[in-house]
Amino acid sequence: MQITPIHTLHEFDKLRPDWDAAYAADAHAQVFVSWAWLRGWFEVTPHAWLVLAARPGPKAPYVAFFPVSVRSVRRYGVSVSRELYMGGNPGADYTGFVCLPEYEEGAVSAFAAFVQRRLKWGRFHLKDVLDPRLDFFLNRFSPRDYDVRCSDNLPCPYIPLPESWDRFAQDFMGRWTRRDIHRFLRRVENCNGFRLVHAQADNLESQMEAFFQLLQLRWRPGEQALSRDRTIFRRCFENGSLWLSVLWDKMEPVAGLVAFMDRQKKTFAPYMAAYDEKYSGMSPGKGMCGYGVRYAIQNGFQVFDFLRGDEKYKHLFGAVERFNRDAVIQRKGLRMIARRLVKGWGHALKGLAGT
Repeated sequence: MQITPIHTLHEFDKLRPDWDAAYAADAHAQVFVSWAWLRGWFEVTPHAWLVLAARPGPKAPYVAFFPVSVRSVRRYGVSVSRELYMGGNPGADYTGFVCLPEYEEGAVSAFAAFVQRRLKWGRFHLKDVLDPRLDFFLNRFSPRDYDVRCSDNLPCPYIPLPESWDRFAQDFMGRWTRRDIHRFLRRVENCNGFRLVHAQADNLESQMEAFFQLLQLRWRPGEQALSRDRTIFRRCFENGSLWLSVLWDKMEPVAGLVAFMDRQKKTFAPYMAAYDEKYSGMSPGKGMCGYGVRYAIQNGFQVFDFLRGDEKYKHLFGAVERFNRDAVIQRKGLRMIARRLVKGWGHALKGLAGT
């Protein structure tokens, strides 16, 4: 298996036909390793990145991809080591591989070998991995040369959607949740002042700004984070994978929900929600989530993926437990060397400061 490291957006753009083909065939791939989502992320991430692209021969199409982030660890202003992270981290709720099924073992083995022999690093953080091929990848690292540690899993609840909204309301939600959602939907749909507006080509920018206005009311994200999200949302919208709906009270935004859609895999994944707390009496957060579930069912989606996190409200909708995984690979012997270097530089800097 031939591995080609991809470092630039221009090279990444050329991968799209092969990437899309592998993604469509890969049962374990999810929206955060889609070409569109990563294209937006790579535009705005402050960290260096590369994609390992695998193919069976020099003229063959690429059949597998492994996005990776590269970061320097600095002590006293000096870079003491390089660490690897999964591509998309920390913006992606899930990380993993993209691979045509018939090439999985060969490609994952080749990725592991390339990481060991060709990349310089001291520690590899594999966070939020929702991919069963992680075990096969980790097993390629010999205990003689590497320490491999797996940490606690993070809940990632999801709903296996039924065929109708009526069945969902009856079988998945409790009495009080069902009452709150029905009350919210009746009020929104029957009151002249309220209107739900979906993002389309002619209103995408205004819808995004309304949503970010709501987000600022509660979370106050910095401009860098907002700029990052704008870029990712635009890329996903261009690819047909962004769903953004804002509830308005006349000209005032009340609540909003952003989700990523995977129409091939029939998965609907809410990514961000925001609302104005002065409307809390109508349960706008829960209501928008219920509206998103109804939209997903009515449009043929089979999974409503709540993504990472075990917030209580997710289970009010009958979510099923599922867990992602974290692991850390460390080269043996490097920890003590790094500590000695840091200690030596620290003493040297203190000595200089005292002269």
